[in-house]
Amino acid sequence: MRLLIVEGNNEGTRVQRGAFGIKPYHLLFKEMLHFLVPNADTESVFPADGTKDLPSISQLKEFDGILWTGSSLSVTDTIPAVTRQLDFAETIFQSGTPLYGSCWGLQVATVAAGGEVGRSSNGLEFGISRPIELTQNGVESPFFDIRPLNYTALCIHYDEVLKLPQNAVVLASNAHSPIQAVAFDYKKSSFFGVQYHPEFNSEQMALITSLLEDKLLRSDSFASIGEVRAFAKKLSDQNHLPPEVLDYSEHTNEIRAWLNHITEN
Repeated sequence: MRLLIVEGNNEGTRVQRGAFGIKPYHLLFKEMLHFLVPNADTESVFPADGTKDLPSISQLKEFDGILWTGSSLSVTDTIPAVTRQLDFAETIFQSGTPLYGSCWGLQVATVAAGGEVGRSSNGLEFGISRPIELTQNGVESPFFDIRPLNYTALCIHYDEVLKLPQNAVVLASNAHSPIQAVAFDYKKSSFFGVQYHPEFNSEQMALITSLLEDKLLRSDSFASIGEVRAFAKKLSDQNHLPPEVLDYSEHTNEIRAWLNHITEN
């Protein structure tokens, strides 16, 4: 199986986070894919850095699927690191290759397909999500055939989908964001994405928590620095976490299901 990973962060962010021990998102995806599909052939591209080496439509057609990572960027900012990614999403949709997106990947695909993304009126959703509930369409979707009706996941996002593209179907929702999972067809490709991060593990989430502790305090997500650090320790120690977060195989169920689906179809 040949898969392309699209890194959502620019080089500066990757270097900054790497110095803190946080793996670049494309490497997290690569590790996840080799866990789910040991013989997968994976490649990565970096549209936030530039367009020099991005594959053409004909080259994209050679991949079985494309997966788009998260990012610290906001799709509402009209800066090159964002607009280059929106343009590349258009190219992917023209190729006909199936596309999956986590968080930022969902938001980029949504905007490219004519939807809208903006700041959530509920502010930041961080750490362990509020309970996510499958819609009836989600229950019937092949991407959630293993998930229970309600579950939690690791997450971090300020922005959310405000308006869906045409023909989009909401598959999951929660009290923070009414669109937690969605599927749609656009141009020649199919898309499936989620607002949370199935590819994350608790260790990386703990490092992200520590890196962002000042921002988390200012966001009112935590009452004190001590509370932020206690949450980071809870993640790193894997102490009293939901079973679907602790079990990486279970946490990545929807991506496994998507991979199976594109293989069978």
